Amino acid sequence: MTEGSNERLNQQLFLKQVPDGIAGPDDFEVREAEVPAPGEGQVLVESHYFGLDAALRLIVRDSDEFLFRVKPGDLVRGTAAGKVIESNHPDYQVGDYVLASSGVQSYSVCEGAELEPCDVSQAPLEDWLGGFGVSGLTAYFAIFDECKPQPGQTVLVNGAAGAVGNMAGQFCKLAGARVIGLTGSNEKCDWLVNELGFDVAINYRDEDWYEQLEKAAPDRLDVIFDNVGGDILNASLKLIGMRGVVLLCGSTSQYVADEMRGPDNYIWLGTMRARMQGFVVFDYADQYAAARKRMSTWIADGSIKLPNYYHEGGVEAFPLAFQELYEGRNLGKMLLKLPAAD
Repeated sequence: MTEGSNERLNQQLFLKQVPDGIAGPDDFEVREAEVPAPGEGQVLVESHYFGLDAALRLIVRDSDEFLFRVKPGDLVRGTAAGKVIESNHPDYQVGDYVLASSGVQSYSVCEGAELEPCDVSQAPLEDWLGGFGVSGLTAYFAIFDECKPQPGQTVLVNGAAGAVGNMAGQFCKLAGARVIGLTGSNEKCDWLVNELGFDVAINYRDEDWYEQLEKAAPDRLDVIFDNVGGDILNASLKLIGMRGVVLLCGSTSQYVADEMRGPDNYIWLGTMRARMQGFVVFDYADQYAAARKRMSTWIADGSIKLPNYYHEGGVEAFPLAFQELYEGRNLGKMLLKLPAAD
């Protein structure tokens, strides 16, 4: 079955060179190829949106320390939310919406096992890359299954205006906790408090940000949800409360560093009988459907919002959007909206 035509070219994004500092347009190149044809048991997906994640910078480093790595000349890794336009697979029909983790390109041929169906009656397609996708699920399981904040407790979310952090803060509020967000601008602080319901938001670029945090958490912090690492995490540790939880969900400040630096204020973990642990959402893959069902009710009744920040253009716009992500332009999930989405 077929929708549309293969006359259009397939734009594909490749890594041109290992970035020095924040990755930008000069580090990537776009190549054009014919739109591929699906074989037996395969489907052709037209990309409508790409989600941009800070962790991409980690795997384009000149290092073999990480499980996944993109080297110069490789297709850039990425997940598209798109539509099936040709299908030779019994489980997928033309017009179905899916997630396809097949790299940053306009069209991709996928096996059925490489796809995730998107029920757009639960949430719009683009949200399956953000608040209803891995970003939101990361926050959901990290908060409800690992951190488990209780009513009246105080939670600090580092990187609070990002795709994961804003959802984590909203889930903590649903749990009855008091939420403090750390972010990088006054605009984001206002947004966190006035739009998403955070109790306090602090600009970590203020010279006295730590003093503001001390004032906002006079009884210390029950949970630190960290997406940033580096100096922010290190300073935050000094305020961890008795038997508190420090969850390491990301380390964006370290992804561009030549050498990653860990915290040296860990003595407070021992003093306060607190625990620090890592977290990876894929441990909960068999529970995604149940989490989304619960989240869909909160979306419907307005209990949570799924904020997105859009950069529009073709595949060639991906590098600039990624640079803007690292410059902190986004409120919520950074998405590249392709022309096919219109």
